[in-house]
Amino acid sequence: MTKAILIQARSASSRLPGKIYAGIPEENSTPLLMHVVKRMRAAECGEVVVLIPSDDARLKAFLEANNVRFVSGSHQDVRDRYRKAAIELGLDLIVRATADNPCLDPEFARLTVERLERDRLDLFSFSGMPLGTGVEAFTRDALFRDGLDGPEYREHVSLHIKHEPDRFRVLHSPWSERVPDKAPRLTVDSSEDLEVVRGVFRELGDDFCLADIIDLLSRKPEMFTGNSHVQQVTFKPPGANSSSGSKP
Repeated sequence: MTKAILIQARSASSRLPGKIYAGIPEENSTPLLMHVVKRMRAAECGEVVVLIPSDDARLKAFLEANNVRFVSGSHQDVRDRYRKAAIELGLDLIVRATADNPCLDPEFARLTVERLERDRLDLFSFSGMPLGTGVEAFTRDALFRDGLDGPEYREHVSLHIKHEPDRFRVLHSPWSERVPDKAPRLTVDSSEDLEVVRGVFRELGDDFCLADIIDLLSRKPEMFTGNSHVQQVTFKPPGANSSSGSKP
C-alpha cells in the first residue's frame, strides 16, 4: 500500500496564533512544526507532507525555506485537503498528524500503521495516550466514502468514519497496560500548553519517547499541572447522549 504521513497545519489559530512557529524548548529554538516533521520522518511510514490552506502565504514560505513538501487546499474544509493530497500523492493509506503535537511518538506511529494493515481496518488509533503523542491511520476508501456531512465533519478529517461504526471497521486499542491515572496534556492550543511542552523538552532533549514522558510524569508530576485546566473540544456522534463525546 502506498502511504504517507499528512500533517495538517495553518498559521492562524483562534487560541494561540502562530503557535506552529513558536520555538521549543526556547523561543529562539527549533519551531514547533519542525519538531513534528522530524518526529514523523523518524516513524518511516512514508513521505511526510504538510497540508496547508491555499491562502497561507506565511506557511508556504516557511515550508519552502525548510525544504518540507506541502499540498495546499481549502482553508475551512480540512477533509477536502486530505482528499486532494490523497489523489495528488496516489495514497492508499493515510497517517493523520497535526502540527500542534511536537511530542508525537514515532514508534507508536509505526505501530498504528501496522495494526491498521494487519487487522484490515478502515481506521485505527491507540486509546488512552497522552493527548498530543499519538496519530491515527485510515484508508483512502474510508476517507472518500460519503456519509455524514456538516461543518464539523469537514473540519475534523476522520470524524465521519468514527461516527458511523456500522459502515466502517474502526478500532481504538489501549496503548499500554500501565496507563497513568491522569494522562498529561501534550498538545499545544494555549500559552500554558506551550510552557508545559517546553519544560518536557528542556528535561528530555529532542529525542525522547512516550516511555520517557511517563517516567518524567512519575518523577516530576508538577511539571504537567500548568495546563491541566485547558479543555479539549469533543464531538458527540449523531443521536448520542452527552456522555459519549468523541475527540477528533
